[in-house]
Amino acid sequence: MVTALVKVEDSEPALRHEFGPIGRALGRRYCPHVRVGPAAEAELRRLSAEGFVVHVQRTAAWVSFLYLAWLLVTRGLAPVRAVFNMRRWFGRPWRRVAQRGPMDVRLEFARRKGGSALVFLQTTAIGRAGGRSGREDPFPALVAMARKSDRPVFLVPELVVWEKWSVRLKPAWADYVFGTPEAPGFLHSVLAFWRNHKRAQFRVGTPIDLKAFASANPADYDAVVARKVRGVLHVHLARETRAVFGPPYKPPERVIDETLRDRTLRQVIEQTAARGGKDLASLEREARRHLNAIAARLHPTVIALLAPIMSWMFDRIYDGIEVDEAGLERALQAARHGASIVICPSHKSHIDYLVMSWVLWKRGYQMPVVAAGANLSFFPLGPVLRRAGAFFLRRSFGADRLYTATFKAYVKKLVRDGVPQEFFPEGGRSRTGKLLPAKLGLLGWEVDAVLDGGRNDLAFIPVSIDYERIVEGSSYSKELQGGEKKAEDVGALIRAPKVLFRRYGTIHLRFDEPVLLREFMRSRGLDDPAEITEEEKRSLVRALGHRIMWGIARVSTVTPHALVSTALLAHPGRGLPASVLAARVEALRRMLLEDGSNLSPGLADAPTDPTVPGPVREAVLGFVEDKLVRTEQAKGETVYLPVDDRRVQLAFYKNTILNLVVPRALVACAALRGVLDASEESVRTKALFLSRLFKLEFIYRVGTPFEIIFTETVDRLVGDGLLARKDRALVPPDARARTILEFLADVLRDYLQSYLLAGLTLDDLAAGPMDRKSFLRAALETGRMEFLQGRIDAAEAISRTTLENALAWFVEQEMVAERERKLVLGPGAERPEQREAFREELRSYLGH
Repeated sequence: MVTALVKVEDSEPALRHEFGPIGRALGRRYCPHVRVGPAAEAELRRLSAEGFVVHVQRTAAWVSFLYLAWLLVTRGLAPVRAVFNMRRWFGRPWRRVAQRGPMDVRLEFARRKGGSALVFLQTTAIGRAGGRSGREDPFPALVAMARKSDRPVFLVPELVVWEKWSVRLKPAWADYVFGTPEAPGFLHSVLAFWRNHKRAQFRVGTPIDLKAFASANPADYDAVVARKVRGVLHVHLARETRAVFGPPYKPPERVIDETLRDRTLRQVIEQTAARGGKDLASLEREARRHLNAIAARLHPTVIALLAPIMSWMFDRIYDGIEVDEAGLERALQAARHGASIVICPSHKSHIDYLVMSWVLWKRGYQMPVVAAGANLSFFPLGPVLRRAGAFFLRRSFGADRLYTATFKAYVKKLVRDGVPQEFFPEGGRSRTGKLLPAKLGLLGWEVDAVLDGGRNDLAFIPVSIDYERIVEGSSYSKELQGGEKKAEDVGALIRAPKVLFRRYGTIHLRFDEPVLLREFMRSRGLDDPAEITEEEKRSLVRALGHRIMWGIARVSTVTPHALVSTALLAHPGRGLPASVLAARVEALRRMLLEDGSNLSPGLADAPTDPTVPGPVREAVLGFVEDKLVRTEQAKGETVYLPVDDRRVQLAFYKNTILNLVVPRALVACAALRGVLDASEESVRTKALFLSRLFKLEFIYRVGTPFEIIFTETVDRLVGDGLLARKDRALVPPDARARTILEFLADVLRDYLQSYLLAGLTLDDLAAGPMDRKSFLRAALETGRMEFLQGRIDAAEAISRTTLENALAWFVEQEMVAERERKLVLGPGAERPEQREAFREELRSYLGH
């Protein structure tokens, strides 16, 4: 977490010189909590070293001046020595600042004193909700100074954010008296400063080199250049303001009324009326009812009431939220350039609905509206979530054209208004811990909104939310082993408080590079939206979904729990001694570090021995406490054994890093197993088969052919000393290398066994047609029998989700066909020898 916390005592002499006792007391109490990104501080330091800095802020505020003065002194930067458009104050630090007199004299005074200047573009005024232009215009004097100076003059647009809410589209009476969040009056700014200083932020925009700007306009008078540069600064500050506050606030009823005027929705209403003989007014009322059930009603009062509850909850059950601050800032940069933000997090827990909004709120950004399943709209939770920013959608729209058109119109309205959104591209929560393929419905409607002219661009932000321990672990385990999913209701809400009596470690948030829709379209040769065909649009949405999921996968956080569970489960035996577990964790960590993966804080250089204090030991003890792992003593060493009926729950943590490990696992499995041919060409062929077999399980690198990924992975394994090229063959050079390769190959063991179970169930299908549920039940029962007989050793292979993917793969390969909602054998598996050949091939990769 990046904050502005500094050791004030290091700058105490400077503070005593610059501030009086009251100013120092206020600074120590409030200013250290304001967030300043490292990039912003570095930029100010660079500009101060190279030239004369003029800080430019939007609206004059006493607290903004106080904070800037405190920041500059504590960072050892040039203090403010001239200020413009600010009411006169007495005492320090104000009396050290030139506040009155000719503007060129004040600027020269600031430069002579080795200081900087501060310009407010506007001032507040009762009766003017948005403020008014400042009476002083120092920009002609600044242009004249820049033209004469041998050093640059830098105009730095800055935003000090104390307030939390965007302006109203139509100001209320209080806005005319006390000002708006973007132009707060004195009392408004002081109260906002007092209430929100722990969530405030200081932002720096793109600086303007005024000397270079004036040189680019040599024929213009100083006043003309001044007007131009002032306009540029207004644009910069408006972008910064929108990046923080979002668009002006609209009442929910107005949003609904404007959505009902959507052209496409009107067409659907008219067509439905014409086809069904229904009254237009009744269909409009039905569409309004749909919107009332869908639309968010984000309300500041509800957020203010929920904030202390959420703070208490997160502090109660988690050790903290570790945020990739640089990634967050990079992601939100897109909002400065006009692109509406769509946050796309991974989805592993109901906590996900809260995490992103909480993180943004704590940092002073506008909270997004969040897409949630209609199953969460039950009373009393639904109304609360709706007022906290949730909008609800049905899990299935079926053939309800009016509901579909209404929902699409609402999404288009959000995009048109530039409202930040958040939705989970996987659709539902991942019960396995592994990323699911993107669901394309809502993603397609977001794209449609841009193609239909709702907005010029969208920025999709892939976000990985990773947990050291998952709240829903036991319920996921039951569902994966065949139990029915329990519907969310009041009873579940009442039972939820039991989680408050446990600790679940740290939450990790990582942000991938923003995916700008227009840029992504151009990369696929789609420049003109009007000429995009339906097939091209479907292909675009599929590729965009895959790109987002790959972005989430590559920034996933490697936790000690993930390393330990992978080491324990990628093993055909019963358990591992502490020394072997440590060696496996060390080998896996080394490979992930080599790939540049994100490791949780403190893990990169922590001891891997589970008997030595550190994050690995804490993870192991957590698993033992949760009864996922048990310990035994043998030959003076601790042996760690996964508990058979809890392996599915333990596998959740292994699956969180699977996409980072899978290229090496595929090559290792292909090199050691399958048809016994170690030639590089044979290994390539087997790895290609495995990658295609698991195309629905893993997310491969976007835009990179298999050949390149294979070659790079082999080169890495050779570089690590795990494979050697000998006589055109790929072989492990020694026993140690073979041991690590066996470990990597066994990472795929449970997936191979799941597909083998689905292959065995094909014989049940040969006896007659089955529906999907019956096939999955039969596959789960086959799995239990095979495990009890010892024919498979990975209990986590008996997983409904993986068996569903295997069935989908069978349908793609024409091994299974679907006719009238019944499954039958397809041409690829009609004969017994075809089915047995497939099963034997899988067994060969299991070392059977």
